[in-house]
Amino acid sequence: METANKPDERQVVCSACFQVVPESLIRILPHFSDDLSGYVALHRCERCWLPALDETRTRITKTEDWAEIASLGAFFELHGVFLLEFRRGDPLPVVRALLGRTIELVRSGAIRLSTGALAPASKVEVPASEMKMNEELAEAAYGAMYQANSSLVKDCFDDARGYFTKAIDMAKRAGLEDEVARLTARRDHIVSVYNTQFRGIR
Repeated sequence: METANKPDERQVVCSACFQVVPESLIRILPHFSDDLSGYVALHRCERCWLPALDETRTRITKTEDWAEIASLGAFFELHGVFLLEFRRGDPLPVVRALLGRTIELVRSGAIRLSTGALAPASKVEVPASEMKMNEELAEAAYGAMYQANSSLVKDCFDDARGYFTKAIDMAKRAGLEDEVARLTARRDHIVSVYNTQFRGIR
């Protein structure tokens, strides 16, 4: 197969039609995974990418779930696109609207997400990006604790603790002892904060 005048270019499989195309003709898109309860990367060719992106745009503009909003924000950060409003924990409608506009920039081509560099062979098995995503979702949920209505504080706490637990489990499976220790200490700190400052709030 030809490689768009780039003989050394990597080949990527479209996750919709399974056509193998040069990397420069592949679009990286956010897609919500029900199995993972968060956004993951789709690889789509020029023929298949627009319907998938429109599906994501429709979904994100309707959601009232902060964890889903945070997952998409974390997805974009993993691909080098940062939203200040997401980072500082602005209200859900503000962040949701900005994420919708970010998706439009992806649609227009103003933002082009990259597949990224290949990991060394010895590290391919380490789920670093997924572990990082869960950590960022945990931190976003922790930040939301301070702005949430009293009836939602425990939900935010449970989300933060749950995402940290997922990240810790991944680090354990990957044999990353330093990461296990760091993530566990951070989770324990958040549990301590909740117990001393928020427990009993309804």
